Amino acid sequence: MFLKIILQEVWRLGVQWDEAIPEKQFESWMYWVELLPTLENVRVRRCYRQETSISNSNVIQMHTFVDASENGMAAVVFLRCEENGRIECTLVGAKTRVSPLKYMSIPRLELQAAVIGTRLADSIMENLTIKISERFFWSDSRNVLCWLNSDHRRYSPFVAARVGEILESTDVNAWKWVPTRSNVADDGTKWVRQPDLTPNSRWYRGPDFLRQSRNNWPVMLLKNNSTNEELRPNVLFHQQTTNPVIQATKFSRWQRLVNVTAYVVRFVSNVKLRQSKLPLSVGPLTSLELRRAEEQNLRQAQSDKYMDELLLLTKAKSTRTIASVPKSSSLYKLSPFVDNSDMLRMKGRANACEFLSYETKNPVILPTDHPITNLIVASYHDRFHHRNHATVINEIRQKYHIIRLRATLSKVRKNCQRCKNRDAVPHPPEMAELPFARLAAFTRPFTHVGVDYFGPIEINIGRRVEKRWGVLLTCLTVRAVHIEVAASLSTSSCIIALRNFVLRRGTPRAFYSDRGTNFVGARRT
Repeated sequence: MFLKIILQEVWRLGVQWDEAIPEKQFESWMYWVELLPTLENVRVRRCYRQETSISNSNVIQMHTFVDASENGMAAVVFLRCEENGRIECTLVGAKTRVSPLKYMSIPRLELQAAVIGTRLADSIMENLTIKISERFFWSDSRNVLCWLNSDHRRYSPFVAARVGEILESTDVNAWKWVPTRSNVADDGTKWVRQPDLTPNSRWYRGPDFLRQSRNNWPVMLLKNNSTNEELRPNVLFHQQTTNPVIQATKFSRWQRLVNVTAYVVRFVSNVKLRQSKLPLSVGPLTSLELRRAEEQNLRQAQSDKYMDELLLLTKAKSTRTIASVPKSSSLYKLSPFVDNSDMLRMKGRANACEFLSYETKNPVILPTDHPITNLIVASYHDRFHHRNHATVINEIRQKYHIIRLRATLSKVRKNCQRCKNRDAVPHPPEMAELPFARLAAFTRPFTHVGVDYFGPIEINIGRRVEKRWGVLLTCLTVRAVHIEVAASLSTSSCIIALRNFVLRRGTPRAFYSDRGTNFVGARRT
């Protein structure tokens, strides 16, 4: 198989007969040449049964393993003979084939390997004089097993034709799943290490589970017998979508998105003006450019969600007819219409009021869950310092009509990092179980003692000042306290203090302390 792959790579590169092959293929060739001496030690026995008899009482099974990789496909056939608890497994034949020059997906290669295994098993059955009681086919591909166990007419012609050929020669219940590590055919498709050509290798004797009882064979229960791989399309539809140049999901602030959109629109406009040899737009962004960029983003959000309603209302506007959106639309109760800027607006009832702006009378309709809508709501949320949520809703409604506005604002507040930090509360960890020393009831005090030092404390001895340390000993059960005085932090002073404690309170069962050097030294003495 390895040599076939090398020849295919050389053929694919278009190397002529009198040209040197590339260095990578030459290294592979030398690796294969170095393996040739090992072929002298290969021994393949001709007798299929050496440990079992030829009587008709024994059970003889045929097991075919198939596998595929991006380089090739392989199929291996074994005979398994069982007689009176003795099991013998022998190689019968194998076949390998390189992948086609034209690209083919791995599931298709796995299915083609299953076809090769089926044909190889049928060919061996025709030439064998031994009576085969059962046949099994093993594959590690879930897609192949799903194709075989479902209606193959639901899939592409490539899959349907090959599944039909397999089912004509084999029983679908004979196909079993095997882990990749136990699939012998995997050795014929991948050369990641030097192949094992000894007579005791699994290529000649088969996998280990075949020499065990059937109860120990690998089993995989499929939750369903269908897969979406190579599924034949049944429904054809046409959907008109617009691919925006600027993705709103890549921005975290509404004003930044508007500024970038304005610069992109200016660039497109300058390209057209340069062709017409007209003066270009330069300098800071103007209020007109920012307003046009904002309208551009609003139209994009509406077209992503309400394309059908926009097409219907725009057509009615151009033909000067009256049209309404269908009742199934979420905009049916809003009386939507398209304004002169091709934006969807909600028809209000306060058009006679002279003190309201046009945007307040007829707010722009925005979808609920859209990146642009979230950026607009987040900008108002930030403008009011992450507080005053009722005021935020009131200010948004003066310009936009967002369906389920409160839910959108709650989602923005939930995702706001500043609000998370402000509202975060500590979560104390769960207390651990008390040790046995704290629960040693019905024992005398100071049975379990905790010991530690505190200080130093300066004391006057004549005209000099010296330091003394307090040795704090506490009963871990009843919390009684005993204090001794230590002249220094040395080990000897620690031992003297502990002896004085023992003479006063009795010998404790255990001392508990930290890893102070005086405690470690006292423990060693």
